Amino acid sequence: MHLTIRIIKARREKKLSQQALADLIGISRSALAQWETELSRPTLKSLRKMAEVLGVSFEWLATGRGNQYLTIAEDEIQDSELDSEINRLIPRLTVKRKKAVLEIIREMH
Repeated sequence: MHLTIRIIKARREKKLSQQALADLIGISRSALAQWETELSRPTLKSLRKMAEVLGVSFEWLATGRGNQYLTIAEDEIQDSELDSEINRLIPRLTVKRKKAVLEIIREMH
């Protein structure tokens, strides 16, 4: 499976539009569209951020190897740690990104 297919698959499984994912990883929608059509390739930094946002393994996203989803062993952050990290990062987001995060949270409920 090619990188473009993995990006599209993971994005669609999270029910994110190109714009919503682009906002969450801090790129333009057109840059994401180019990655999804093989017109360009994401940087390593963008791939790491995308894997984090999509909740998939970086190795799987970047190479197609390994498990698509993070396992408990790979992601041992406790609930209280997650709350602390979210509370620390949310104030740093732009209004546009906060709206994108809110959209994702509403979709999850």
